[in-house]
Amino acid sequence: MKSVKTKIACGVLAISMLAGGMTGCGKLDGTKTAITINDEEISLGEASFMLRYQQGSTYSYYSQFYSMYGMEMPTELYDAVNDDGTTNGDSTKAQALETIEKLVLMRQHASEYGVIITDEEAEQAKEAAEAFVEKNGQEVMDKLYASADDIQDAILLYLYQARMYDPMIADVDTEVSDAVAQQSTISYVKVSTAGTETDEDGNTIELTDEEKAEKKEIAQRFLDKLNAAEDPATAEFSELRKELNDELNEENKSTEDTEESEASEEDDSSSDSVVYLTYSSSTFSTGSEAEEEDTGLDEKLEEAARGLTSDGEIYDGIVEGEDAYYVVRMDLVYDEDATQSEKDSIVSDRQSDAFNDLLDQWLEGSDIKVASNWDELKVTDMDIYTITVDSASSDSTTEDAATEDDTAEDDASAEDASTDSTGEE
Repeated sequence: MKSVKTKIACGVLAISMLAGGMTGCGKLDGTKTAITINDEEISLGEASFMLRYQQGSTYSYYSQFYSMYGMEMPTELYDAVNDDGTTNGDSTKAQALETIEKLVLMRQHASEYGVIITDEEAEQAKEAAEAFVEKNGQEVMDKLYASADDIQDAILLYLYQARMYDPMIADVDTEVSDAVAQQSTISYVKVSTAGTETDEDGNTIELTDEEKAEKKEIAQRFLDKLNAAEDPATAEFSELRKELNDELNEENKSTEDTEESEASEEDDSSSDSVVYLTYSSSTFSTGSEAEEEDTGLDEKLEEAARGLTSDGEIYDGIVEGEDAYYVVRMDLVYDEDATQSEKDSIVSDRQSDAFNDLLDQWLEGSDIKVASNWDELKVTDMDIYTITVDSASSDSTTEDAATEDDTAEDDASAEDASTDSTGEE
């Protein structure tokens, strides 16, 4: 659950239609019922808008993700076929349908939790819906099969969603003991024994026993350096690692007088330095649920670390892992900050589980009918919807809480719409 400002305005749905993107436009009646939930009818127009809003949110997320990493969007996003024969578009549509059902159910149960929408808020939603219609134009509205009333009701559903989370999880136990959540933090260095060369068939050549012994000696030298430090319990692993790594590079530096080595010495570059050992810090659970956690640590390293019971205690010896030698120290048996973070995470999981379980109970106990016109709405790569923000828009806001559950994928947040409709060839 996260705190947000819920915009009482609809939003930011921009439609970019590829070739054939207008297929089917005008063939469906948006006033007809698409979904009936316990005798409450949701029109095709409203259902279509909510589907496209969720579709647009998904597309915008992936667009930003790929852009962030300098990659191009895949040529097939919604049309990609899954192992079960369905497409990603089918999955997106199924998720949108479940979202709509849950949003309506939250409104139907709102009175049980004292949740209301004021007349003023309903009027704000109406104004926002009218602004959406005006800014997007009739072509977009025809494609959505939606009216201003459909948009307004969708906005109100999102607002109910934001208001319902806290009261729905109010009875969740928020007490978590240290015994359950305790986190410990260790520092360790790793000297890899994994082979780095391959044979003519591409198979990794394992290190010889002699080579492994040399690796173990490096780990031992680090342990000796650590124990010789002014205060081994607090000595910086990163500094000691660098110090030893520099020593090893100096010792193993080639004595051949080549132009390459001379150039390296002249510019004092360390780009050719070998990394003999690496440093890491790791925090893991040592509470009562620790056995259920996958720490990602080497099994032998984790076993050694769990045997350290006091702050600053150093494991007496070299830990021989699956493909490395380790030196490990227990920095904090009880890491207060990490433990509090784990408590918050446990409570958040409890709340999310309680929220989803209650929604699932409501779904199971409801009479839900989906009309055939819902099947006519398709989510494909020929019909792309994206989200944009009109930075110049004004908004009316109320402070609410929104859940990170899948029903909040669309997020209750939305601003006055600035929507473009373009045909791309």
